[in-house]
Amino acid sequence: MSDNFKLSGPKPDRPGVPKISGRPSLFGEYRMLATASSIGLAVVLSILLGLFAGMWLDKRLKTEPLFLILGLLCGIAAGFRNIYVLAKRLEKAQKEGSDE
Repeated sequence: MSDNFKLSGPKPDRPGVPKISGRPSLFGEYRMLATASSIGLAVVLSILLGLFAGMWLDKRLKTEPLFLILGLLCGIAAGFRNIYVLAKRLEKAQKEGSDE
């Protein structure tokens, strides 16, 4: 086996990943990855929820495109809010990881 495939030895420090006893923590890395991947899901779900709520209200009140448009706009606004909140959470996790 060549030296290119060694699995042992010191691992380089990775910025934003908390260390446990001098080594980067894989748990912290997975937590940051999970938070980042949930951003897309949160945006899509909030837009769809606003859209379907608007469609439901339009059917109940017979105001065809009014609540559909309002629900879509509210869903988009909620999606951007979710991006902001999750990005702040990621930023905080990176700062805490780099302080250690």
